[in-house]
Amino acid sequence: MPFFGFVPSENLLKNIQIGIEKKNSNEPLYPLRDQTALLINDEIMDAVLTELVRHFPASEKRDTAEKLAGYIKSTVALLLKQLLSKADNNVVRQSIEFSEKSLFTDPQGQYRVGEPLDASLISGIKQSFTAIKAGNELNRAVLSGQYKQFADATIQHFMRDFNQTLDLGMIKRKAADLGATAVTKAVHIAIDKIIPHLTEDELLVVAEYHDTLFFD
Repeated sequence: MPFFGFVPSENLLKNIQIGIEKKNSNEPLYPLRDQTALLINDEIMDAVLTELVRHFPASEKRDTAEKLAGYIKSTVALLLKQLLSKADNNVVRQSIEFSEKSLFTDPQGQYRVGEPLDASLISGIKQSFTAIKAGNELNRAVLSGQYKQFADATIQHFMRDFNQTLDLGMIKRKAADLGATAVTKAVHIAIDKIIPHLTEDELLVVAEYHDTLFFD
């Protein structure tokens, strides 16, 4: 199955595995679910953006990317804290099963946290990376479109789909939907600000680093 996945910290992986082990136990599981959700939010942004831009020279693009990472982390963390609340294990079990479905193993046997992706999207992204690495001409509008599709799929999975496991009331559902829409808009604006203006060296950093996160 084609997927995107980052290597989780030892702490996050342990949380997911403990949740899977204990999903049928009687002890309250919502604190573990809450901690896992907040860790995923932090670590996905670090994996996709923060670690990447550390390899960029200081520039406006780097500032934009770092601000975007900070904005998404804080927005989603604030939203999660509003949505997550004490819950019965029958409800929490849905979130644990969601985390279980978000755990993948790469060809080297390394655990990764991520989401299944459309095969044609991964193929297109990989073709763009191959062109960049070979020094061939690249259609940046196509690359921007690919990143927007990837962002949309990730927001759908880790925000919209995850939020459906929380058994939210109408007001919280509305807040969750507005939060996901705001993050989508911010990401699309940032992609349009960053990708068209990357230097050849910065593009190469993107291709080499992000190529390790997509599996076909």
